[in-house]
Amino acid sequence: MKTKPFCYAALWAAFLLAGPAVAEVYRAEGVASLESGRVAARQQAIEDAVRQMAMTHAGTLQATSRLDNGELTESSMTGPLTLPGTPRVLQESQRDGLLFVTVEVDTAEPVSAAEPAAASGASQACARPATPAGRFLTRRLVSTYFEVPQPQDAGDLGNLATWLPTELSRRLNALRDVRALDAGNVSLFPGGKVQEPWQASDAVRDIGRREEVQFVLAGRVLDTAVTRKEPRLGAFGGASGSEAGVYYNGPLAGLFGASARVVPVERRFAVEYWLYDALTGGVLATATAETTAHGAVHDSSLRVFDLSRFQQNDYGRSVATLLDGIAGKLANTMHCLPFAARVVRVDGDRVYLGAGTLDGLASADRLIVYKQQPRTEIRRGDGVVLGLPERVIGDIELLQVQPRLAVALLRNARGTVETGDWVRFPVRR
Repeated sequence: MKTKPFCYAALWAAFLLAGPAVAEVYRAEGVASLESGRVAARQQAIEDAVRQMAMTHAGTLQATSRLDNGELTESSMTGPLTLPGTPRVLQESQRDGLLFVTVEVDTAEPVSAAEPAAASGASQACARPATPAGRFLTRRLVSTYFEVPQPQDAGDLGNLATWLPTELSRRLNALRDVRALDAGNVSLFPGGKVQEPWQASDAVRDIGRREEVQFVLAGRVLDTAVTRKEPRLGAFGGASGSEAGVYYNGPLAGLFGASARVVPVERRFAVEYWLYDALTGGVLATATAETTAHGAVHDSSLRVFDLSRFQQNDYGRSVATLLDGIAGKLANTMHCLPFAARVVRVDGDRVYLGAGTLDGLASADRLIVYKQQPRTEIRRGDGVVLGLPERVIGDIELLQVQPRLAVALLRNARGTVETGDWVRFPVRR
């Protein structure tokens, strides 16, 4: 029996943005082939049941088909993938090489968090993916270049396009279960000029493979402009040369040692950012964050950017608070998505993963191996990349785990595992 491939990451992105308005109890029966083993079949059957509920009560279906070497293949997806509440397996049975699983979801039931939220106090509003009890799996992210379309407004902010992703990486690394790499000099767009965010899908997948990460962050600074200025009077040389302003040098300007100047007292900072799934190249989340600072908002003597000094004025403190909030939201979004790791080498029935104890893996863990089908990339009608279909290859058991490497034994193989395939934990209900 041939099962339809299905795109996981794009469905989770849809779930993060939608959900039913009324709490109800849903029930459905899912089915999957046992050819890849019971562990993988149970995962597929649960997903099949939840997809049926989502389509019936809250979802939409998008599908594509293609002729490949004379064989018709199909791909389908629903959104959202799941519903609030914890899926519960009520019954399992198998016959004729198939596993049948009856699943129930009570949308009024609080989601049980297998993983604590990040240290930033991220909410538990999402359905946590399957994780072994008491374990914390690290999500890997690389932050890239942020375009600054109006550099003339940011003259006192140094190389904002590169230090901004660096600061976001630093803040993410301060949170639990996130490992962020800084690639602030790498742009996902030719020439560093942002087009439509979804047009970077190929570049996202490339940097994901190269850096062995699950997520990629990019964005652009929309506004750093001064929005209000006010006159200030200085007496007897009290004016500070470090403050930006327009000084009055007309008649009586120096009377009794006084001087007048117009200085910035209000300034905006707005940034748009996109979180990508490095496995598919799809945009998982897009958001805009902004703040307005009042008081000391400009420092004309800051020729070489110094973060510690920047945060001594009102504008710097306001931007720092904004970046803390962005980091917390990014961490929460990543922890709402399943942990995934790449296969970096295959030697017979031995599979090597580019993740280890630093990522939360342990000996005897069982994970499912997936193969993506890049030639069947699914896009929306407007061209937005939704993701790549996938099919189950089998499951693996970890035999040896080192800090950044895990060696596993392949079981129940239904195809050839190759470098670049990826793994995730099965649903544990």
